[in-house]
Amino acid sequence: MKSKVVFFDCDGVLIFGNPWGTLELALDIPVEFSQRLWNDYYLGKITMDYWNSLVEEMYRGKSLTKAFYQEQMKKFHINPEAYEIIAYLKQKDIKTAIISSGTDYYVKKVAEELKVDFWRANYRFLFDREGKFIKFKYDIEDPKAKVKQVKEICESLGVKPVQTIFVGDSDNDLEAFKLTKHGVLYKSSNEIHKKIAWKTIENLVEIKDIIEVFF
Repeated sequence: MKSKVVFFDCDGVLIFGNPWGTLELALDIPVEFSQRLWNDYYLGKITMDYWNSLVEEMYRGKSLTKAFYQEQMKKFHINPEAYEIIAYLKQKDIKTAIISSGTDYYVKKVAEELKVDFWRANYRFLFDREGKFIKFKYDIEDPKAKVKQVKEICESLGVKPVQTIFVGDSDNDLEAFKLTKHGVLYKSSNEIHKKIAWKTIENLVEIKDIIEVFF
């Protein structure tokens, strides 16, 4: 029997908020700075490499250390709905996976807390021997990374992406929605997102009804 899989974005879906945003707030980096770069990238005005270079320069200028980074990355709160739906999926023998554009440090902790089967994070922070921030390491551009990671997990399980479900809430989930053709949009009023999504939900527990029909 083929495996059944539900993929989840992390920030804003399985956890409240954005640990990366928490870090930047603690570093006193203006929210407008990050939002402008996000918008410019998704409007095609800048490249991912250029975006990263600006943020890296900012972090080095703020003297970011490994200890401070790890302290801030622990400040996340699990969405209570996540515990219920992950436990339910396990009971139904359905595999779960986190596919995140975030950093490996906190995504791993979320995965361990929720006991999901697989997790992938596109970013890793690199520090020198003294614990000073050097740069980011990332696989490929965010939307493409999610597509690649979904494909890799599907291949390892012997299933096709279109036989899976992807739960997300933002721009960088849309390519995964298109890949699986079963994107479930969580708590978003964005009309563009709604047009691309297969289903929309306001509570993760609603996935129970979806999988009863889908699988």
